[in-house]
Amino acid sequence: MTYSRLFSAIILSCTLSFPGHAAEPPQLLIEAPETLSPLTARVQNMDKAREEAIMNLIGVEQPGNPIRVIIAPEQSDWARQTPPWVSGYAISEQDLIVLLPERVMGYPNDSFDSLFEHELAHILIGRAAGGQSVPRWFDEGLAMVAAHSWNVEDRARLVWAMVMEQPISLPELAQRFHQDEASAHQAYVLAHALIRYGLQHFGDNWPKRVLASLAQGYSFEQSVVLTTSLSLEQVQADFWDSQSLWTRWVPVVTSSLTLWVGILGLALYVFKKQRQRAEAVKKQWKEDDWDF
Repeated sequence: MTYSRLFSAIILSCTLSFPGHAAEPPQLLIEAPETLSPLTARVQNMDKAREEAIMNLIGVEQPGNPIRVIIAPEQSDWARQTPPWVSGYAISEQDLIVLLPERVMGYPNDSFDSLFEHELAHILIGRAAGGQSVPRWFDEGLAMVAAHSWNVEDRARLVWAMVMEQPISLPELAQRFHQDEASAHQAYVLAHALIRYGLQHFGDNWPKRVLASLAQGYSFEQSVVLTTSLSLEQVQADFWDSQSLWTRWVPVVTSSLTLWVGILGLALYVFKKQRQRAEAVKKQWKEDDWDF
């Protein structure tokens, strides 16, 4: 790294140590069939303070180009292009968000609002990074933090992952988003936990500093070093070490049924939460008379 690049990195880090001002959210161009008009109104009436908070977390200070938001029914080509457990997606370089509301019944998005906020975060992450490539685990983990509070279900899923899984590399974690539904859900909770770990150890402005460094032309690995003074491998290892609480008690109980009873309890809890979420969504559809 040259001295000029090092100096610019120091200036960048100092600048981002101060909180940014609230930014005007991007304009939304919403497309939806008449049957989904209540959801069009719902997106239009989203809490602007929430959108501004997401922009501040990510480090976007200008609204930028309008964002096209497509709310698509299950019979649409938009839905047929994705696996059945995917409830929405974003294409940052096209300023495009696609929402599939009939699928908002499972992890990681527990409501239509959180789905929209999650996908909006993806668009803003791409903008904050200046169009540079962002690792999938960082992108998804930060979008989870932006739209989804860490709750009991997340803790249960993380415990499950720690018990059932050995530490995996970050490239392996990124690959799991493209596998089956169970692997994708595990990847979401681990990515969420990783970003939360980074926020706790490197500060609330850590994600925006990483993304700003990417926009300056640094690689992701260099951006992590600049913002943490640690290599990406060290951050990864420290995260897994921080989860060692679970590995301390697992050997104690593996000789009995305690471990499997606990695992079964966690599985039943997660299943119950998914059923409750599905019933709540269907009830809302019925109350609002949404004709799918």
